Amino acid sequence: MTQDKSELRQPIGIYILALLFMLAPLGNILISLAGSGVDRWYYPSQFVQLIETIPFADWLWLAGIFIAGISLMMRHKSAWLIAVVALFIVLGMNTYRAFTIDETVLNPEFVRMQILVSILVTFSVLIIAFYARYPYLDRRQQWMFPTAHRYNLATPILVNIAEGVTGTSESVSTAGVRIRMPKVVDALKHVNDVEVTFTELENLKVNSEIVEFNGTTLRLRFKNFGWGARGHLEAWLKSKNS
Repeated sequence: MTQDKSELRQPIGIYILALLFMLAPLGNILISLAGSGVDRWYYPSQFVQLIETIPFADWLWLAGIFIAGISLMMRHKSAWLIAVVALFIVLGMNTYRAFTIDETVLNPEFVRMQILVSILVTFSVLIIAFYARYPYLDRRQQWMFPTAHRYNLATPILVNIAEGVTGTSESVSTAGVRIRMPKVVDALKHVNDVEVTFTELENLKVNSEIVEFNGTTLRLRFKNFGWGARGHLEAWLKSKNS
C-alpha cells in the first residue's frame, strides 16, 4: 500500500502560519507582561505571580491558537478543518470580549494583542481556504473521514462511454481510480459522470465522477458506492497486493 504524493506541492504559506500560531501564545503573554508596568516582571517569582493572574478565558483562546498551529502542521483536510474551527472559536471569544469587557480593568497591551490576533485569524482563514485544494492537498482526502488507501495496481477497467473503452488502472482505492486510457476519447470531454467496470472483479460496476481528464489520463471519484461493494473492492485489492 503506497500513496503517491510526488505531484503535490508544499503549502509553505500554511507552515509559516502554523509556526506563527504556535509562537503566538508565548509572544502574547510576554508582550502583555512587558507592558504591564510591573518592575522586574521577568524575575521567576514575579513572573509566576503574573501568570497566575491571567483569566481562564484567556488561557482558552491562547490554547485555541496553539491547537490551530499544531493542526495546520498536519497535511490533511480533517486537521485543517479542526484548525479553522479553533480559529473561529478564538475569533468569537475575542469579539465577544471586545464588546463586553471593561478595558479600564484590563491591561491595554493585552487588548491590543487580542485585536491583532483577531485580525490575524481573519486573514488566516482566507489563506487556509486558498491552500485547501489540489495540488496542495490530496484530492482523495475527505474533510470528516480518513483517506482511503491507494494501491498501485494495474488491472483492466472498462470505461462505459460510447462503444466502451478498456484502459488500465495505475492506482486504485475504494474512493477512486486513476486510469491510463489506450487512446484519447473525445466523448469524455463532454460528460461529468461515467460508469466503469472492473472486469477482473466479477464485472463490478461503479458510478464515478470525472475529476480530471488529460489526454490519456482519467481520474475518477466513485459515487454512490455502498459499504458492501466498497468492502468487496477493498478485500480484492488487498489480495492482489499481497
